[in-house]
Amino acid sequence: MYIFNTCPRDCYDTCSIVTKVRNGKLHSFEANKKQPFTQGFLCPKGQNLMQYVYSKQRILYPMKRDGKKGEGKFKRVTWDQALNEIAEQIKTRSTAHGTDSILQYDYAGTMGHIQRHFPSRFFNAIGASRITHTICSRAGDKALDIVYGSSLGMLPDEIEKCRLIVIWGMNPAWSTPHGFELIRKAQKRGTKVYVIDPIKTATAEIGIHLQIKPTTDAAMALCCVNHIIENRLCADEFVKNNTTGFDKLSEISKKFDLNAMAKITGLSTRIMEDFIADYVSLRPNCIMMGYGMQRNKNGGEMIRAISVLPALIGENRGFFYSTGLDDFDMQYLEGWGLTSRKKGYYNMVDLGRTLESGKIKMVFVYDSNPLATLPNQTLVRKGFARDDLFTVVHDLFMTDTADYADIVLPATSVFEHSDIHTSYFHHYLSINEKAIEPLGEAKSNSDLFRALASAMKLTAKELFEEDEKIAKTLMSRSKAAEGTYEDLKKKGFVKMRVPNRNVYTTPTRKIELYSAAAAAEGLGGLPSHVEVQKKYPYQLLTPVHKLLVRSQYHLLHPEVTPVVYVNKKDALEEGIENGGTVTLANEYGDWTVKVEISQAVPPGVMLTYSVMWPKLAGGRNANFLTTDFVQKYGGNSAFNSTFVRLA
Repeated sequence: MYIFNTCPRDCYDTCSIVTKVRNGKLHSFEANKKQPFTQGFLCPKGQNLMQYVYSKQRILYPMKRDGKKGEGKFKRVTWDQALNEIAEQIKTRSTAHGTDSILQYDYAGTMGHIQRHFPSRFFNAIGASRITHTICSRAGDKALDIVYGSSLGMLPDEIEKCRLIVIWGMNPAWSTPHGFELIRKAQKRGTKVYVIDPIKTATAEIGIHLQIKPTTDAAMALCCVNHIIENRLCADEFVKNNTTGFDKLSEISKKFDLNAMAKITGLSTRIMEDFIADYVSLRPNCIMMGYGMQRNKNGGEMIRAISVLPALIGENRGFFYSTGLDDFDMQYLEGWGLTSRKKGYYNMVDLGRTLESGKIKMVFVYDSNPLATLPNQTLVRKGFARDDLFTVVHDLFMTDTADYADIVLPATSVFEHSDIHTSYFHHYLSINEKAIEPLGEAKSNSDLFRALASAMKLTAKELFEEDEKIAKTLMSRSKAAEGTYEDLKKKGFVKMRVPNRNVYTTPTRKIELYSAAAAAEGLGGLPSHVEVQKKYPYQLLTPVHKLLVRSQYHLLHPEVTPVVYVNKKDALEEGIENGGTVTLANEYGDWTVKVEISQAVPPGVMLTYSVMWPKLAGGRNANFLTTDFVQKYGGNSAFNSTFVRLA
């Protein structure tokens, strides 16, 4: 029997998969050759899905803590016992402290729309507080929303046809293997590729690498703005008809001439002149902007400054950041009507201080592993260790977070439940069909919260709606989905309609080079370069390891161990030996880690890959050092603006 599945990871590619099942077990699976973006191949992470499902380390039964928090000692209980205790804890704590003392903590452990969002119906029904999903890309989203009204830029087939591709703060060789293959194909046809990145990544090896100083990207972009305007290289008609604020942008860009830019960014004026000449002349072109770049204290400003460049040369939305093409009815999907009370929100980046305040008395964690992924881990763990905090974790494996739980519940893998998926890169909706029965007593997110609603004797019909009915309703209400649920089942995917990209949903209905709304919000009317102050001598960058998706898959790769990469010059000055260890420290804590000397990182920068489970990495990871600073733009994280010293 053949089944259509979709890789559920928080990844640009969202691969369509064809799965073969024999006697109720997974036999094999392969990339869907008919899906245009998946292109018939899976990345190493996708190829590991079978090992992930049948791992001997899977949680198969509900468990209750039988020791101190953090020890990871549990005893098996029945589902009825677990659900009844959770229901009783919700009722008791809601009565004593208010329903907003219950915190829904979730993220992107699965990207399927139903399994990810249906649980919110339950939390809305009980009046719980919610975490904001600000750890990843909200700063860039907010910046693009200011300028264009949305983050929608170019699509894969358009990028592939470009004569120039600028990869800015992105490493598609690791983060989007299918997107990287698209770039390689374009390059073979003559497309020129620039890679702007402080690190010599695998992607940097295929193009002209501009090794910019971290956090200075807005200065580089504003230099490009100044040079284009001063040399009359603008697309005057496009700018006149489609933008507002050109004169104001022109005025503020004047202080970013080539010489000023060189001092800030470390790039030579000659390199910049060549880059700008290519950017203006090689058309069509695309700037691909990565998420890691905007995880800086000035990340929103950087994306905003870069994003105005296509408008100046008449390349309408000539960028890629995140497509977000689905138009699904989130009010229906998350059951917004199930509560009339104003919902409380807490920033996930700032969870440590939220727990420290004592306002939260119960946390329900699913689709996430905050005790590996969040910054300022020492404070976060102190919060989860509170005796008065009741924690429930729903997961496939005993993560660091699960070790601190009072109740642990077994979750399903992608092959054990159904769902529908969209991508934040390509324009296809794909189906995930249930291929096998759940292992042990595992329950999907939707089945868990239907069961918990029953245990609490809640009666709203929305809490018990079945997955397939939800999927059909979402698609029937969608104007973007080019097909029905039945079409989706026949071939595994359908196209999503692309909105008119000549329409800008900004207040002026134009591309806002200057934004009065942003000024009123305290974000500034114009893009700007904001210097990030250096508290300690080394900036610590923490991109995700190529074999991991945040903290997912680490237990399948014991060979992935913590390493910090240090430039040869810094190593000589500090007396650091290759293969030795160093202790990095700052105001958040310290971390002793193995060293590898590498010319891929510039002086003054240290690099380590995340997000490893601390329990599998000697008890700590880089997030014991990372800053929990919250950006003005979207309340986003600023992981990469972490500075350290040698202890």
